[in-house]
Formats: sequence, structure tokens, C-alpha cells
Amino acid sequence: MITLVTASLAVVAAPAASSGPVTAQHAPLSHARTKGTTGTFAFVANFEDGTLDGFTSVSGTTPTVTASTYYSEPALMSVATSTAQTDRANASFVTGASLVSFQVAIDAGTGSGYFGLGDVNNGVVAVVGVSNGDVWAGADISSLTDLGAVPTGTAYPDGWVTIFANVYNTGTKTPNWVMDVYVDRTDMIAATIPVPSAAGYDEALITTTSGTSLYTNIVVSTYEIPILVPGYNNMEGYGQGSGLLVQLLPPFTKLSAEMTLNSWNVPQTGILSFQINAMNYFGTTRSSCLGFFQLGVDLNPNGYIAPWYVNGKNCIAHYFLPSMNPAIQNGVASPAGTHLVLTIEDQVAARQIVFTIVDTTIDQTFQASIPYHGSPFYGTYTQLEWQPSISNYPIGDYVFSGSVYNMEITTLTGQVQPLKSDYMLPFSLDAPPVWSLTYYQDDMQGYNQIA
Repeated sequence: MITLVTASLAVVAAPAASSGPVTAQHAPLSHARTKGTTGTFAFVANFEDGTLDGFTSVSGTTPTVTASTYYSEPALMSVATSTAQTDRANASFVTGASLVSFQVAIDAGTGSGYFGLGDVNNGVVAVVGVSNGDVWAGADISSLTDLGAVPTGTAYPDGWVTIFANVYNTGTKTPNWVMDVYVDRTDMIAATIPVPSAAGYDEALITTTSGTSLYTNIVVSTYEIPILVPGYNNMEGYGQGSGLLVQLLPPFTKLSAEMTLNSWNVPQTGILSFQINAMNYFGTTRSSCLGFFQLGVDLNPNGYIAPWYVNGKNCIAHYFLPSMNPAIQNGVASPAGTHLVLTIEDQVAARQIVFTIVDTTIDQTFQASIPYHGSPFYGTYTQLEWQPSISNYPIGDYVFSGSVYNMEITTLTGQVQPLKSDYMLPFSLDAPPVWSLTYYQDDMQGYNQIA
């Protein structure tokens, strides 16, 4: 069993491998893996509870938690005055690992803000950050490599950048520590930086050297967060269970959600889809299509949707509608504002999993079952997914607006539990701003995926 902390992001995607809408592959986000670590940990600070999440001041004025423009999430606000403002945290840290991975979202404005790993003396050993609108990375703040301007026109709000890093030892007899840095996306490494002192990591460090910087969705872990997958499926969504698992849900047998498809405009069938995911123990903790169950709809041209499910043995979509009938190959017509009720249920006594989509707008139900006798579910997330390998049009031609809400699980004891907002955190991988997926747990709480 993994003993970890609070909620995290899912941040890595697997490649598509499909030849058309009938065999479209709706792959899981690649699960984290380790490289010869001596122990495992996952430290997460998302500031959802309004506290500093374990960070304490080393120098400068104590930071505060404030509302931000990052998907409407709170963030730590650090202000440098006459000196740098620095904070440290190391709750749950396990030292001595041969790989440490981290991520951070930063908005430094016109100032300079950095995040990375520090040693027992609060000395920086690997760092990334933003200064004067550029992204930087290095072994310490006095020795940095310019990785270019903060990307614009992405799904991240203006001014924000999400930076991922893997810090690891490539040496055998002689240590050789390097840091692979990813900026806003995981299909390419922005830079590989020597970090010779990284073996001495002991803590996470936030340092603002000028101006005001905002930080959120901080993760430091021995689980590898960014995994290089060229040609990944561009995604955005909510939840955890892949990329980095930091919290197993109580074992459950049923996942349900409601979905409203406000509008969509796409040029090609079978390329853009929305889905919910339920994973058994193996599917939650391994990088595999085994034990990975999805239920979703393709968003097709001219107001059509095509409902499908993934059966846990592969990542291939199985369509509810007969796929060989040309008259219905685009699916079923459903107008803008369509309301869906989606359910994935492990019916233990019957030894089967039942997939159900109810389109209440057109009063039509889609249902299928598969044989199943395995572990309960332990993780879930939702996602909006685009399949680049089979699209004849650029990603910017696909437009979507919708919301998901009333995400609930039913535990082994029959207790129905809503998935709270601190579990359903947003993630995105180079998704275009014209995608807008919003998660609402109730009428009073919600995150806008696009600011």
C-alpha cells in the first residue's frame, strides 16, 4: 500500500495507436514509475485548504495564500522586498533516492520566482523558475540556463507556466546527476541540465528574488511525474490515479457522474472525446491498459455523439452503436446542452462490470456489460482527449465547452461518497484554449479549466 499525501495532478499522457473511429485508442495517462529508489514519497502542496501546506519561511516576509488566476485555484504568494523571500518544506521526504521528480505552476509576473530542491542547509541543488518572462533552470539560482519565454496561447492561464523536472543519477560507479526539464508539455524535453549536488536533496525550496510570484500545484516525489511520450494525446481533465498517484480512494464498486455538453464544433469523427475512468488496484498503480475501465463519448461533427467504453483489457474503444452501419457511423444526434448520466459499476455478485450512459436530452440509454471478477476500483479521473495520430486537422480546429459534476463513488459497504474538489484537481497537457472543461462538485464549488 502506498502511504502518500493529499491530491495531485495527472500530468503524463500515452500515445494514440489507432486507425480510425472504430479502433480509436483511449489510452490511460502513463503511470509514474521509479528508478532504483531507496524509498518512496510524494509531497504535495496545492494550498486548497488555505494553509501553507508545510512550507515555513527561511528568509523574508512570511508568504500568504491567495486566490489566483490558475484555474481559480488558491496559490502561495511570495513577495521579495529588500531581500529574497525563501520558504522550505520537507514533510514525508525520503532522502537517498536515485530519482526525484517535481512539478510547479508559477506566475512570476515581471519579477523572478523559483522552485526546486534544497539540501539540509537550504542550499539549492536543482531549480527551475521564471524571471522577466523567461523560463530558467539550473543547479542553483546563480547558474541558470534560459529555456525561452513563458509559452503563450496554451490552456494554461496567461502568465502561468507549469514546469516538470526529473532529477536523477545517470552514473554507475561515478555519480552523474542531471535534470530533465519539461515546460508546459511532456512530448519533448526542454533541456537536460547538470545538477552535480542533487544527491544531497533534503527539501523543497521556493525562492522569490524580485517582485511578487505565485506558486501552486507543487509536487515532489520519487514517483516519476513527466514521462517523455512523443506524439502524446493532448488532454485536459480532473482527478488523479495516473502520472502521479498520491491518494488511493477507498475501494469502490461504482463510479457515477453527470455531464453537460454545452457545445462542440469538430471537423472529424472519432478524434475528440470526453470520458470518465475507473481503475482497479492494478490499473491504478501500474502503467497498463489492464484494469483500466473507461466510459465516454466521441464528439462528432454536426451535433453527433458516439458513446463507447474500454473494457479493461486494452485501450481500444468499443462502441455501443453498430460500427459497420454507414447510416449511423457518426453516432446519434444530440443537441447542444446535452445532459448525460454516466456509470461504471462492478456488480460483484453477478461477476460483471456494467457500463451505462443515459442521454436524458434525447431519452436514450446505452448499456453494455463485460465479465469481471477482480479487485474493486481504487482511482478515477476524467479527461477530454484529442488523438493526434489520426486527425486530419490541427488541434485548434476542435472546440468544446462542457462541465462534469456530481462525481460519486459507492464503496464496498454501500456508502455513496462525492469526490471533493481537492481530489478532482485540473490537469492539462498543451491543450488549446478553445477547450473548456469545467468541474463542479456542487453549485457553490467549481474550477474553470480555462481562465
